Amino acid sequence: MTGQRFTILCLGALLAIPLRAVAADDQPTREEIQQMMQLIREQAQSIKDLKARVQQLEGQRAPAPGAQAETKKAAPAPVAAAPAPPPTGEAPSPAENAEAKYYGKKNPVADRGNLDDRQEAAALPGDYVRDPAFRGYIPIPQTVFMVKFNPKPRLDMMFTTRNPGDSKFRFAPAILALGSTPGSSGEQFDATANGSQLRVDMRAPSLPGNFRLYYQNDFFGSDTSQMKYRLQHFFGQYYGVVGGFTYGVFEDPDSWPDTVDYEGPNALIFARRPLIHYIHELAPDWAVTVGLEEPGLAVDTTGDANASTQQKAPDGGFNVRWTPGDLGHMQFSAIMRALGVRGAKSNGDTAIGWGVNLGGGFNVTNSDLLQFLGVYGQGIGGLGNDAGFANTDAALDRNGNIQALTYVSAMGAYTHNWTPRWRSTGTFGWVHLDNTSMQPGTAYHMTRYGSLNVVYQLYKRLSIGLEGLYGFREVHNGDDTKDVARVNLGMVYSPFD
Repeated sequence: MTGQRFTILCLGALLAIPLRAVAADDQPTREEIQQMMQLIREQAQSIKDLKARVQQLEGQRAPAPGAQAETKKAAPAPVAAAPAPPPTGEAPSPAENAEAKYYGKKNPVADRGNLDDRQEAAALPGDYVRDPAFRGYIPIPQTVFMVKFNPKPRLDMMFTTRNPGDSKFRFAPAILALGSTPGSSGEQFDATANGSQLRVDMRAPSLPGNFRLYYQNDFFGSDTSQMKYRLQHFFGQYYGVVGGFTYGVFEDPDSWPDTVDYEGPNALIFARRPLIHYIHELAPDWAVTVGLEEPGLAVDTTGDANASTQQKAPDGGFNVRWTPGDLGHMQFSAIMRALGVRGAKSNGDTAIGWGVNLGGGFNVTNSDLLQFLGVYGQGIGGLGNDAGFANTDAALDRNGNIQALTYVSAMGAYTHNWTPRWRSTGTFGWVHLDNTSMQPGTAYHMTRYGSLNVVYQLYKRLSIGLEGLYGFREVHNGDDTKDVARVNLGMVYSPFD
């Protein structure tokens, strides 16, 4: 029985008493009438008190006059909910989704804002995310997931002082035309949109575990053709376990400097491959990653026409990362490899490859960033951003035995922000590879790379950059490319970065 019905019954019963008295005596006196009026007032007050008690018992609050209209005008701000419970296998309701707390802490390594943002795809430890507000993500109804679609159209226009060889659309010293090559001289202009990207990022931020499913591709499937599909990343992450196709454990995407050139410095490690990783946060400033990866060996089999590479074991490695707050970051990486070859002269021969990589970036001032990298090892040339274009992991000696090649590289970059919209970055890289006597004269030996740019942030997500580039390559027999220079104008638009 509702409070309204109860009130009406009570009022009817109480009014019946005075009405019956009036019926018994057709001519009540003035004193009797006053007594009845007083009784009615007392009964009305009792009914009012009784109604308030009923409303209280039913959990209702009697609003003051005009309060209902004011409530419609402005509802109170929602109160932050407690952390969501662990997943039960059943998706919460839309109301629960709306009130659930989003898990995630801001990544301590600042976003660089580079034209080619390599930081976004990197898997992070613990609950770290790039943007705890999850701007640009669209909730998927009746699920715990949300997704962000981020297309990044890009245009590059390039003028090169000499024939760029096979590096027509990106500046890679390893494939610049040698000076002895016919037609190596002469200027050349090229334009491409191959650096355009499609990115899809799916997350479940209302659940613990930092779930993520990430996809990214560009159109650099060929260095000499326009718009050929190339997969860059496709991996899943949950509770620190990363599986799929993405950055290898030996690479540090936070060390990539801001270049207009899409290829980037020669000295960096470029190792996207099928893998399984585990990332663990040791302390607020320390994290470690261990993993097994597809080797993708690059062996020079000159000297044995029937020889081929043999992958005997996965690459295994780890990295340790230090992120001291706003100061920046430093990462030490190590990798072990089994380099194999089978052929007429060497049947199942194996060499051990290994390497170490120390890189990082530190904020010198609020407007200046210093980035650096140094790599040393044997049998790791194929992991280099530039040396990876050639068979630089190992080669055969005179007896047909496989020999891991010593690889050394170093890179330094400095970025200065002139204003919130204008910035410049200068970069220099150097790579050196030892060769065996059996390798051909044109085998990869040494390269240099330099760049200096100015980038203008025209709008929040539209950037225009102008860059001067320098490249040089020397091969095993001493021949080289001469000094090659390029001017690159690049434009990138990204809706959600």
